[in-house]
Amino acid sequence: MSSVSLAQAIVESNWGNSGLAAQANNLFGIKGSYNGSSITMSTKEYDGDKEYRIDAAFRSYPDREASMEDHTLLFINGTSANPSLYQAVVGETDYKKAALAIQEAGYATDPNYAAVLIQTIEMYGLTAYDDVYDHIAKEENLLAYGTIEEPKDYAVWTAPSGVENAQKLASAASLKDKLLRVGKKATTKNGGIWYEVYENDKRLGWVSQKTISIFYTTKNEIEFKLKKYIIESDQKIYRYPVEDEKRVTGSMQDFSGQKLEIDRRADVKNEYWYRFKDKDGNIVGWSKATGFSDNNPND
Repeated sequence: MSSVSLAQAIVESNWGNSGLAAQANNLFGIKGSYNGSSITMSTKEYDGDKEYRIDAAFRSYPDREASMEDHTLLFINGTSANPSLYQAVVGETDYKKAALAIQEAGYATDPNYAAVLIQTIEMYGLTAYDDVYDHIAKEENLLAYGTIEEPKDYAVWTAPSGVENAQKLASAASLKDKLLRVGKKATTKNGGIWYEVYENDKRLGWVSQKTISIFYTTKNEIEFKLKKYIIESDQKIYRYPVEDEKRVTGSMQDFSGQKLEIDRRADVKNEYWYRFKDKDGNIVGWSKATGFSDNNPND
């Protein structure tokens, strides 16, 4: 766990300022040699509650990155004498249990070692570093349409990027200028806004708000009460005010010459759309305003 490793580095190296850290880049007080390199330092040890000091050889690293990597490998691989020495630590998600397992494995002789690590973690809020993933704070169903106009270097993901198990599926450039239906909107704890997109009812994945230009949501619609004639037109009727071929509900020709009630108007891409009803008051669907007229086309 990141919190426990950070606490160990803080305690063992005095925030990176100990002589061992300064002279040998050893942040975790690991004894022995590293690729044949070591340094002898005076160190405090315990026999039960009795404290004493000895000179011991400690691993000397070329840099601090090597020290951190070696510390990780120690937990994963154990020692040559006991490869499973730290198996109780690996994969543990409770920092208190992990700290106790480190002490019980004999990492340090200080009988209060686990308590010191736990106190350090809690004092400095180190558990914040255990959660390396972003999380979805809010998810909502959405009815919207958009296009990707300037994909830049953005991608399509299986889940919002940064969330656990999110994987890159494709470049957003592969969707450039395509009509995309948005099914969900997600807001992550880090403030990212993401849309789940579909093409022809096929789910494609999630794209960043920075990638897609939304041109229609239900907020584009307003109440609009009037009656107009349907002119003979090859226009289609859609479930929504968007030319989505998967959402065609009919043809304007089927209503040619009828004066029908319009109950909503939508402004989409600087074009007006009307939603209208049949003579029985049932909602038919949406079509562009160019298919309607104030005058009877049969006169």
